[in-house]
Amino acid sequence: MFKKKGKLLFAVFMVVGLVLLSACTSNTGNNAVDPSSQAILAPQNTAAAENGNEVTFLTFKDAANQEVILAKKPERIVVLNTEALALFYQLGGKPVGLATAAGTTLPKGAETAENVGEIQAVSLEKIIALKPDLVIGQSFFHGELRKSLTASGIPLALTQIDTYDKIVETGKLFGQLLGKEQEASKALEETQQRIQSIVDKVPSETKSFAAITIMPMGISIQQSDTLTLDVTSRLKLKNVAADMPAGEWPGSVPYSLEALIKADPDFIFLEVHGTEEDGKKKLEEDMKSNPAWSSLRAVKEDRLSFLPSDFVNNPGLNIDQPFSYLAKLVYPDAYKE
Repeated sequence: MFKKKGKLLFAVFMVVGLVLLSACTSNTGNNAVDPSSQAILAPQNTAAAENGNEVTFLTFKDAANQEVILAKKPERIVVLNTEALALFYQLGGKPVGLATAAGTTLPKGAETAENVGEIQAVSLEKIIALKPDLVIGQSFFHGELRKSLTASGIPLALTQIDTYDKIVETGKLFGQLLGKEQEASKALEETQQRIQSIVDKVPSETKSFAAITIMPMGISIQQSDTLTLDVTSRLKLKNVAADMPAGEWPGSVPYSLEALIKADPDFIFLEVHGTEEDGKKKLEEDMKSNPAWSSLRAVKEDRLSFLPSDFVNNPGLNIDQPFSYLAKLVYPDAYKE
């Protein structure tokens, strides 16, 4: 009986952890910023086109490589992917319904949309009741909704917005869906220019770091596939966890003070899923309590920082803010104002 309960508890932790991680996952990129890079969403036509004997508004492939066909411009959109909310609102979108996630701040104006539940447990009944002509879901959590939504005549587009390149690609798609292609293109270009102005000043020297994720159920070190690592890679920072043995959590390795001391990074970044107060409490109880913690060079030289919430909550068009924050933190001389 005890073993069964243990397995159930582990499964619950895994689901909750994946919910939290979904807000910040990405792929590491290179130093260049290329707004034309191909991401998972691939619009195939930008205006009405013939589809057999029918005229369609837009056809594209979603994150699950499924073809999505929209007969007309969608007017009632439900956004289940919390990673997409900021970008959708920034480009002028006003969803009739949305999902929420722990630790995620809703954009201004979102209070007028119907809350259909948390991202990992949305209400299909509430979604269908809104009579949407498009549902924008998250690839990990909402694939199982496709059959039921299709049966109700509702298209589902799965998205995964976890890198700067995917923000750009998804922004272009949202521009098409909202009938604001020119506005979206201009906004994305302005964001690209702000990021490029930051990346261009990165010194040739290489600094190392470890990005530690603090969640209610535990601590881990980021290894791959997070927004933070995408930003650090473009800023020429070396992740000391890249070659560490992978753990059970996607894109991370188990927290090990011994491994951290051996790698001895120049900087330690702490990313908290929850409040910073909770993160500091966890730091005191689970990390600082070990006397060996103070032997880390980053600790001795005061190069340990709690990252702002933008690294957890996808900031959409404001993705340049995490770039600016880290660049000034790591290379203060190169970014003096």
